[in-house]
Amino acid sequence: MATVEYDSAGGSESRRYRSPLRRMQAAQTRAGVLEVAVRLFAERGWAGTAMRDVARTAGVSVETVYATFGSKAQLLKAALDVAVVGDDEPLPLADRRVYKAIGAARTTGDRIQLAAHMATSINERLYRLAVALRQGAMVDATLADIGADLDGQRRRSVADVAGLIMGRRPHSAQVDELWVQTGEQVYALFVDECGWSRVRYEAWLMGRIEEILHRPV
Repeated sequence: MATVEYDSAGGSESRRYRSPLRRMQAAQTRAGVLEVAVRLFAERGWAGTAMRDVARTAGVSVETVYATFGSKAQLLKAALDVAVVGDDEPLPLADRRVYKAIGAARTTGDRIQLAAHMATSINERLYRLAVALRQGAMVDATLADIGADLDGQRRRSVADVAGLIMGRRPHSAQVDELWVQTGEQVYALFVDECGWSRVRYEAWLMGRIEEILHRPV
């Protein structure tokens, strides 16, 4: 039997080393469940994605999924958060390198290009999950609140990015138009319904951002 050494406070050294390992394992489990949840919600929607399906596909117990995320609604919210920023790191979009690059770009054209690219990348990851959110919001008040909160966050982000591009606070009418034009539903209409490529959509979005921000208000 291995000997366990104790420190002066009475705690075992093995417990201290086990704690980081457990945190790492918990983080890996969370990441695995989230990867599955993003895919299943996007493919099957809200009603078609059961917690037991997520658990089985991720190779964990249903109890583990509930213990990690609390509810199906919170699991979808976590999946949406991942879709917006691209990972599960607790770093807001405004603190991300892609966001900061917009403000650091030298010309207005460069800033518009970077903003359009960021919006396109977010929409590409998000738009099918947003369908699941709208489905769920019709039957789950928590999801309705989550949807309203995400809409508010996106509107604020749109205003902030427009300010970075222009070097001044945008007019509310400009924010209104940008909020609509950069939304994932418009992306879905062009890509899924009209058959546009991502490249074509991004080029269109660059033109729309430039036109909206340069038009007199």
